[in-house]
Amino acid sequence: MFNIVASIYILMALGWAFKKYGLMSDGAEKAFNQYLFYLALPALTLVKIADTSFAGLGFDFIALNLLPILAVMLFAYAGWKAGMFDWPFARLLIIVGGLGNTIYLGFPVVSMSLGPENIGYAAIAASLQNVFIFTFGFFFMGTVCGRDCPAVNFRKMVLKNAMLWSSLAGLCISYSGLKIPEFIHNLLTDIGRTTLPLSLFTMGLSLYGKSLRRHLDKVAWVAGLKMVYMPAVFVGLALLFGFKGTVSKVTFLQLAMPVAVLNYVIAREFEFDPDLISQSIVFSTLLLLPLMFVFDLVMKVFL
Repeated sequence: MFNIVASIYILMALGWAFKKYGLMSDGAEKAFNQYLFYLALPALTLVKIADTSFAGLGFDFIALNLLPILAVMLFAYAGWKAGMFDWPFARLLIIVGGLGNTIYLGFPVVSMSLGPENIGYAAIAASLQNVFIFTFGFFFMGTVCGRDCPAVNFRKMVLKNAMLWSSLAGLCISYSGLKIPEFIHNLLTDIGRTTLPLSLFTMGLSLYGKSLRRHLDKVAWVAGLKMVYMPAVFVGLALLFGFKGTVSKVTFLQLAMPVAVLNYVIAREFEFDPDLISQSIVFSTLLLLPLMFVFDLVMKVFL
């Protein structure tokens, strides 16, 4: 496990160092993110899902990918109703508390921890989670509203979300049993191979200059719900359903990933606090280091 964690952090540290010492131009991070978000990550996701059979991935798999996220949403809603959270923070928790870094970090962590042959299951898990958040999550967020709160308009977010559409396409291809033409499959595979190291390197670029000095109480809520509460809900449900084995471990890791970088985009679209989100990404990503050893123990004992 140490080698896995070290590899992840070395790649992110390289990105951070390149940004700190001016070895990357100011526009490099944006270019990498656009390449990853609109091309490399969708290509990898589409191919991996399409190549992964749904055989054996029944109701338990779907339910245990979605119910822990629903538990976070309901917790945020109950906290707002009880006066623990104001409506802007409750709205943020409903989305940010569930939307994990299942691609940039999830794919590398699953590949290193459980083997690259399991990225297909990781891609299906990430797709189910993202589709749920980008549909039900946005609708549910609209039920949390205080005085003068803006309406929830997610049309632009859905239409421009390349990850959502590649996930849906991959799920349709996999479920139908269709095959991607060999030339296109090989091309998408070659593009997808650039994803894992570049995504970790780009994460490092994005972390440079972020501060943890403000909003520590709210950051703790976000990270706690995302990386402690939601995985704990999954383990409880997995024991209840008898859901064990490699696929169970893949789902657990995907649910336990830190706050997603994609939340930056959501912050701009839905008027979330960008500073709070950036701090949550930094804190939860750093928290992954000690928690990976805990996650490894949990998988060995319970899954």
